[in-house]
Amino acid sequence: MADPAYFPPPHSSRIGASDVEQLEAQTRSLRSVDYRYGGGACRDAVVVRIYWAQQLLAAEASDAVRARLLSAVADLHNLAGWTSFDSGQVGAAYHHFDRALEFARHDEDLTTNIVYRRGRVHLHHGAPGDALAYFRRGAFAPLAASIMYSNEAWAYARQARSAEALRALGKAKDSFACADLAHVPDWARFHDETDLTAMTGMVHTELGDTRVAVPALLSAIEGFGPAMARSWTFCLISLASCHFLDGDLDQGRAVGMRAVNAAEELRSERVWDRMRPMVQVAALHGIALR
Repeated sequence: MADPAYFPPPHSSRIGASDVEQLEAQTRSLRSVDYRYGGGACRDAVVVRIYWAQQLLAAEASDAVRARLLSAVADLHNLAGWTSFDSGQVGAAYHHFDRALEFARHDEDLTTNIVYRRGRVHLHHGAPGDALAYFRRGAFAPLAASIMYSNEAWAYARQARSAEALRALGKAKDSFACADLAHVPDWARFHDETDLTAMTGMVHTELGDTRVAVPALLSAIEGFGPAMARSWTFCLISLASCHFLDGDLDQGRAVGMRAVNAAEELRSERVWDRMRPMVQVAALHGIALR
């Protein structure tokens, strides 16, 4: 993990592409920490780098470097918002997403990603209708569209709107099939075939369709490596929920314990939020997972 205290000042009053590349590299490194260990493991380090980014913004630069810098600073705030959300700091998350949108005005695809992440805050906190207002906003590149459609499907599923959920999920798969996976920006790399499979499992879990959900979740669990430990844990939670829904209590207990053990290795309040309903269902069957 990168040293959170390391944020060198600009080399001079005028910056070049290498300065922006360094900021992008550090954001990329910290994003990988978020995926693997949770937002609580790197949020402070992300926020510290915002002060360095402000120094870069105050320096002179060519128009091309300035445009790239604005996107880099927007994505840094984007990550600050996401790690704040994962740490349970919703007010800070909204602040950083708002700042990210200000810096990303010239970058349509990054703007779409920030809007998606803000929608996820609403979805997580029980407001799928508000989340839909974000997920329905325009997406320009096929990969961004796939992210939006898959989350739109999840929000519809939370509202028990099965036909609309499945229609949106189909659009997500169609858009993903058209995506240029050879040129993916760092903030969208998480949405690969495994992530789309996981989203399929999540949507069908919400709809109570365990026949589709279980194989999708098993495939995603097999596909996620250690670098995506939080996503892997989310799938375990949903899979355990499916087993309990099916009345397969032994499997539910076994997978539920795996989910709890995995969550204890993460610094993510969001994981525990998602865990609670599954733990409550287990308790109704006399199964204590914690």
